Amino acid sequence: MDTKQDSGLLLVSNLFENKSSQKVYFTYKFKCVRLSPSGISANSQSGNLMAAPGQVINLSKTSLSIRPSDSYNLLLEIYDGNKLVANQALMVPHL
Repeated sequence: MDTKQDSGLLLVSNLFENKSSQKVYFTYKFKCVRLSPSGISANSQSGNLMAAPGQVINLSKTSLSIRPSDSYNLLLEIYDGNKLVANQALMVPHL
């Protein structure tokens, strides 16, 4: 997961790199929770991926409006069937 703040936007890129010697097939889930003075909002994305050995896959790109009082909790999970095989969590604090 890569994040960058630019002109009032939080840009989030979710990446997967296959470090194995075999082609892999997984599913992913990405959840974003926004905490702001006006309340909590959430969105999620999911999908399937196939990656050859050494291949880097861009799973999703998201642009989120962010204000100085906002923060985001981001969670990316990779599954092999029902088994969680990788995850990354990140909190983007107030500006």
